Amino acid sequence: MSIKIKFLKKCYLSLLLLTGNFLFGQAIKGVITDSLQNPIPFVNIIVKDSTNQNIVKYTTSDLGGKYRIALKNAGHYYVEFKALSYKPYSEFIKIAYTDIIKNMVLLNQVTELNEVIVQADRPIVVKKDTIIFRASAFTKGNETVVEELLKQIPGLTVSADGTIKVGNQEISKVMVEGDDFFDKGYKLLTKNLNADVVEKIELYQKYSNNKLLKDIEDSNKVALNLILKEDRKIDWFGNLSLMHDITGESRYETRGNLMRFGKKAKHYFLANLNNIGNNIGGQDRFIVDASNTASVGSVGDFEQSNELIFLDGFNLQLSENRYNFNNAELTSLNTIFNLSKRVKLKTSALFNWDENQFIQNSTQNFEINEINFTNTESSNLFKKLFRGEGKLDFDIDLTSKSSLKADFVYQNGNKDVNTNLNFNDLLINETLNQNNERFDAKTIFTNKLSKSKVLVSSARYLYEDRPQTYTADNFLFQELFPDSDASAVAQNSNNTMQFAGFETHYLSRANNNNLFEVKAGYAYREDRLKSQFNLIEENNSINQPPDYSNNLKYRTGDFYATSKYKANFKSFSIIANLDFHQIINNFESTLTDDQTTSFYINPSISLGYKFDDNNNLNLRFQNNITNTSLINAFENFVLTNYRGFNKGLERFDQISASAWTLNYTLGKWTNKFFANFNAMYIKNHDFFSTNSVVTPNYTLSNTIVVKDREMLMFNGTTDRYFEFLQSNFKVLLTYTKSNFKNSVNSEELRQVNSENYSYGFELRSAFDGLFNYHLGSKWDTFIINTTTRFNNTNNVSFIDLNFNFSDQLNSSLKTEHFYFGNLDSNKSYTFIDFETKYKFKSRDVTLSLTGKNLLNNRTFNEVFISDISASTQSYQILPRFILLGLDFRF
Repeated sequence: MSIKIKFLKKCYLSLLLLTGNFLFGQAIKGVITDSLQNPIPFVNIIVKDSTNQNIVKYTTSDLGGKYRIALKNAGHYYVEFKALSYKPYSEFIKIAYTDIIKNMVLLNQVTELNEVIVQADRPIVVKKDTIIFRASAFTKGNETVVEELLKQIPGLTVSADGTIKVGNQEISKVMVEGDDFFDKGYKLLTKNLNADVVEKIELYQKYSNNKLLKDIEDSNKVALNLILKEDRKIDWFGNLSLMHDITGESRYETRGNLMRFGKKAKHYFLANLNNIGNNIGGQDRFIVDASNTASVGSVGDFEQSNELIFLDGFNLQLSENRYNFNNAELTSLNTIFNLSKRVKLKTSALFNWDENQFIQNSTQNFEINEINFTNTESSNLFKKLFRGEGKLDFDIDLTSKSSLKADFVYQNGNKDVNTNLNFNDLLINETLNQNNERFDAKTIFTNKLSKSKVLVSSARYLYEDRPQTYTADNFLFQELFPDSDASAVAQNSNNTMQFAGFETHYLSRANNNNLFEVKAGYAYREDRLKSQFNLIEENNSINQPPDYSNNLKYRTGDFYATSKYKANFKSFSIIANLDFHQIINNFESTLTDDQTTSFYINPSISLGYKFDDNNNLNLRFQNNITNTSLINAFENFVLTNYRGFNKGLERFDQISASAWTLNYTLGKWTNKFFANFNAMYIKNHDFFSTNSVVTPNYTLSNTIVVKDREMLMFNGTTDRYFEFLQSNFKVLLTYTKSNFKNSVNSEELRQVNSENYSYGFELRSAFDGLFNYHLGSKWDTFIINTTTRFNNTNNVSFIDLNFNFSDQLNSSLKTEHFYFGNLDSNKSYTFIDFETKYKFKSRDVTLSLTGKNLLNNRTFNEVFISDISASTQSYQILPRFILLGLDFRF
């Protein structure tokens, strides 16, 4: 019997044992309506013991007003029904050993809006587009930072890298007490702020970054706001967490937060030092970026210069903290000053130092037409990083109907990489030095013309400079340069980017809720690229091959206008959009000075149909024409790694694509059942591909434009909460199929077909007592067909167990299992971690014991496939360590 089957049997047996005790019992169930027999959703149903003192269970009614609460024991219970705008109702109920049907009619109640008091025992409160979660109702006791707390909130998912989603949509920001300290870089907050200072989590749906756009713009953004405990907001408060290894590995983490929330100013300072592999949030490239992506008034988002050579390690299926040999130091200083009732100033500064090491061995088998060969490589990479960022934000309410926002960001950093390579028994040392300087200035002026009309004008300027110096002390390119006696190579490059843009956006919301939008603007981008590849001869003389240098300027001016109209009917909506672009391209190099002008229109149309409150169908079609970027345009070769060169089109061009998207949702993420299905078909009428020469020692890739590429994608997720199991069951399914063409080793264009299947499940409990679990399994299959066929199937499974022995003592055990079907040996890996926490009665001190990689795995192997090769790669991972920790609150 295979390891995979044995492991899955253990998972299913464990699941059966864990859930067997919850398959039988009694319940209270029914339907809650108003006096007109309309169902009332989101009613809080709270069951207390016979003393009316302790909460036994709670739930909320779904959109149909239905509810069900399973109880373990028969007896007398006190049941409360509460909902906003309705009179609360309560009574004692005797529960025998059968279900009781309790249908309720709640009467309307006039609510004074001057003051709203939320009862402390209500775990979830719904107010229009805001959902409020009481943090203490969802904690399991093992949460250290906010990220771990948010994993327990119904409907929220937190990925391995800290990305937070509501349903299938990523949140736009995480605020504290209504103020946004980090913009899109919310991971810095959620990975460092202590969870036990949070009283409530507010979830804002249909969120607007600009308060003057509220109820006018058609926003689908979601944001979170953390409400802190009152006793923590009296004066300066915070925590200091100290953890150190007790097994002799010298691993440690020190983490501190210091805060004060006053009327005149709010301060939040944090620091983190660790060498246990934790990415502490400082790695996001634009943590203090001024932009708010996809917001009204945003212009110039995603504009950045290009890196020609990228030596930053690797990304594995493992959590980053298992293979990230780091020595990170970060501090972030953030203050918001209320200069007056109308003027707010936000200052932010971030300093991040890090040292990383990545150790890798690989065997790559190439099969190209009738040419087969194998390359072996061992690499030991060291990286030193510094990043400094500073930001000033001004928010000015000019009047009650107009505002001005001005953001200024400056970033400066450098990166030094040194890699010791053994390539086919040839020793190579490569170095990379990269500096980065970026300045970003943006202003947004908003004028609310009336209750339903608003005008937003914005402007932005960006500058970024990114020089690189690369060397390799051995020579692999004798076939390319047969007359050279070089012993080493080097490349100096610099990419400077400037962007300037402005636009005006008008929105008008009609009485029938239809929305009309029109915007117009101009965007100018200038790129300057200089690169020089050098052959270093034995006598240290330098030879500069003419076809391996670039000196060009690429300028693009885009006059654009957009018209958009959304019409709403009873159950049907339609959105029509037209984007107009007048493009002026100028491509200037040592050989060419060319300018062209083009005009194109990008149309899109979206249709939505609402069957009922739980069934929504959306269909969208769009056609998009994209202008060539610098990275696809340069005229000569550039070195991109120690054995690879890339070359652009030597000109600018435009490519076009059409896409159909279908989305169906059944239920809502706040319901006990929620399903979401997406299907997309993309037709690239032309696309960027490659004409490559692949040999054992080097690769030359030329960018070419090829006709006709197709891609079909489908993904679906279903969530179902089973009351009798007190658990949520999730099923995930993804399928992707694509075909494209490329050329290898001067052959004709060849067809490349690829498929990816991904499917899995998760089961998470929501017990009130001692024990909770979270388990799941996921399979991934990859298939690539060209002149040869490559395929690979992997599996990842996990079981997390949590034990709450008391309010003071908590333990958790986490197990991960990886299986790789294509590995010749060491096909599976199992990782076990544990954590135990004890909170002293004073509640100001917490003692912890944390163990990582208890089975002491030292390497991790993976298989990767492409259209020309299959490779087996082995990585060194962090060994076993056990941390003893103390957390002090003050």
